[in-house]
Amino acid sequence: MITLIPRNDPRQALRIRRFFIGAASYVMWFALILYCHHLGFVRLPLKWTLCAFVLFTGINILLYIILRTGWNRKFSDPGLTTLQMGIAALGAMFILYCTDHVRGVMLMAYIVTILFGIFSFNLVQHILFTLFSLVCYGTVILLLLNNHPESIVLRVELLQFTVFAAVLSWFSMVGAYLGRLRKKLSGANYRLNAALDTIRELVIHDDLTQAYNRRHMYEELRREKASADRAGGGFSIALFDLDHFKKINDTYGHLKGDDVLKHLIHSVRHEIREIDSISRFGGEEFVIILAGTDAFGAEEFGLRIGNAVNQ
Repeated sequence: MITLIPRNDPRQALRIRRFFIGAASYVMWFALILYCHHLGFVRLPLKWTLCAFVLFTGINILLYIILRTGWNRKFSDPGLTTLQMGIAALGAMFILYCTDHVRGVMLMAYIVTILFGIFSFNLVQHILFTLFSLVCYGTVILLLLNNHPESIVLRVELLQFTVFAAVLSWFSMVGAYLGRLRKKLSGANYRLNAALDTIRELVIHDDLTQAYNRRHMYEELRREKASADRAGGGFSIALFDLDHFKKINDTYGHLKGDDVLKHLIHSVRHEIREIDSISRFGGEEFVIILAGTDAFGAEEFGLRIGNAVNQ
């Protein structure tokens, strides 16, 4: 049974978007090959070119299925970046082998393959991919010398190889730098979001008891009122305070009074549902909003809260 991943997974959604960007590069390559066919620069018959395009299309469909079903999460590289770049590099080298006289121009399109991993690879990965690309291109040159020597000028190919190596090395350094910068920005963004979450919690909660504060209580009331108006139901409000709380502060001190309030809220939270909310209205006064509860239910709840507090 195949289970599709939820569309609200941001990381997986980003991987799928990157996949479509990479898949679009195959369309660009195919268009360039057809144009070279038209100009007579490709030795490969058109039907074999179409077969190669169908093959790479099938590979991309398989990669999409792996991403869409979430199977990619079982791999050490869940983005499948290395795999996709390796397949694209081999396809590009195959095109270079089948192209005469314009290999230097076609090498420019290879930059698309490098850019695909510029934010994902570290320095070591960039260097390894550069070496892999150079070995592949060197193999292409050797195969051309052996099989089609009439289509190659060795001095020109060596110059193109040298420039290709220099460009890839430069991209490796820049890509590694951008990757480190991206990780730093991601870390800073994560810490910022964590800080914002903490600030939101501080804004809506009472510092002492961690119950909601009065401002958030009014927001909860407006939300419950709007929900009741839409659904035609209702809700109840329980308002209670502690008798003789001033005597506790005067006798045992305010720190002990604070402990009493904390323990009170801790006890009350065990009696309310997750859909209910408790807020500190002021001093020792508290408000509980009981969602979907009528007056009879609220009265029963009030008695239960009274017993809990007495205990």
